[in-house]
Amino acid sequence: MTKVVGLASRSTPRTRVLVAIAAAVVGLSACSSTATSTDSGAKPAAKPSVDVLRIAAADATNTTGLDPRSVSAGASSIVAQHVFDSVVTLEGKEYKLKLAESVEPNADATMWTVKLRKGVQFHDGKPVRAADVAFSLTTLAAPPSNRASVYADVDAAKIKVVDDSTLEVPLKRARADFKESVLAVFSVVFPEGTTDFAKPIGSGPYKFETSDQRIVRLVANEQYWGGKPAIPALEIDRIASPAARLAALKDGQVDYAVGISAAGAQTEKGNTGIKIQRGGVANSNALSFAMNQNLAPFNDPKVRKAVRLAADRPALVAQALMGYGAPGEDVVGKDLPGYNAKLTERKRDLEEARKLFREAGVTELTLRAADVVPGMLPAAKLFAQQLEEAGVKLAVQEVPADSYYSDLKGLATHPFQVFYYVNRPAALHLAAVTNEKAVFNVTGAGQAHWSRLAEAQVLVDPTARANAFDAIEQDFYDNGGDLVWGFQEQLDATRAGVEGVRLSQSVQLFDQAKATKG
Repeated sequence: MTKVVGLASRSTPRTRVLVAIAAAVVGLSACSSTATSTDSGAKPAAKPSVDVLRIAAADATNTTGLDPRSVSAGASSIVAQHVFDSVVTLEGKEYKLKLAESVEPNADATMWTVKLRKGVQFHDGKPVRAADVAFSLTTLAAPPSNRASVYADVDAAKIKVVDDSTLEVPLKRARADFKESVLAVFSVVFPEGTTDFAKPIGSGPYKFETSDQRIVRLVANEQYWGGKPAIPALEIDRIASPAARLAALKDGQVDYAVGISAAGAQTEKGNTGIKIQRGGVANSNALSFAMNQNLAPFNDPKVRKAVRLAADRPALVAQALMGYGAPGEDVVGKDLPGYNAKLTERKRDLEEARKLFREAGVTELTLRAADVVPGMLPAAKLFAQQLEEAGVKLAVQEVPADSYYSDLKGLATHPFQVFYYVNRPAALHLAAVTNEKAVFNVTGAGQAHWSRLAEAQVLVDPTARANAFDAIEQDFYDNGGDLVWGFQEQLDATRAGVEGVRLSQSVQLFDQAKATKG
């Protein structure tokens, strides 16, 4: 290149020709060099990172601030998981201590000592103390908290602050599973004395900045004890419809769409500009045809067994969920800690199902159904065809989805209905859903089960407790009222360039995510 400049300095006709020739040669050389470097695997310049990641999610709370006592699925859960730290969490398949350094029981699991991680600060710069944790747990344990039932066995009035980093949590009855089945469910921490959550303060990886009727904006906590987030800000946009969330992603209005339908995922399968994020069984809904064993004809174990044997589970998953899921074996907790590994695949046996139905004198059944989650109603109609092959006519009684749960107490009065559960560890699910006071005990688990559950929960030895819960799960597999036919994966969609989003019980975690500009 220097020679070209030198020649150009002598402005004569001959030199101008030489300059033109030299420039052409250099140009060809440059083109050849670029092609060679591309062929040799040289990477293009890195794209700049985004300043804001825009997230579309549904929200059932309809609030402009964030009250941890009323956190529901969708946007409010995402905000809570980023603004607040928890004492303990379940991430994927692993329980993790967060604010807690240790959580240990006394000899009979009636008292638990929580020691806190040192040096953690709230967003206002004040230290996180044992008094803050005690206040938070007491708040979550009392109405109007929607987590009060989770803390029913905590004697909140007697929680004792030992020092700034230690507290003792007494229980009303022994619970050796307190860490996994109570704290890991929901144990967010906020400053002592907080009553107004319009502008919540936590110690999490993001700080609350603003909120209106639609968008919540969070900014990175640069002093976060777990490391500063790579993405400077998150904007969570409340969009109710799965189709509308996917459309917003495709239109470039958002970068990440939480909770799209299987149909939407299938449609975008070939779209190279969109990635479908599958949560796997660990982050899924367990879908059931629930039989109430206190009501005829399901008070007959033969009928319950026949119904389970008549189901073609792979076909239900393939058609109703379009393959975005996995067959179930009638027990919640698959692919999570504490699931009984001895539970085998439930295979269809039409001959045995017909025999059992004949012995029980059952030729007709009615199933209450609604599309409470996408795929449930198509599954019910497909199951009607499957039962017909076993000699039973199934009438599908369609109910509007928005009124399906309007009468919570009335749920236990229906003999047969579609139902879904968040897939959680079996011990946690059993404790929350099948206990004596549980609203969602729709299969009618009774006194014998409650006694076994209570006996398992007091076993301090982890192996003995695991064995006891395995036995309860085996009983549900053999005799229970749930036909858990499939696990419906959490399905999200994101544009290219967004990486590192994790899931915790189907809630998205963006604190370790990275995103480049599209």
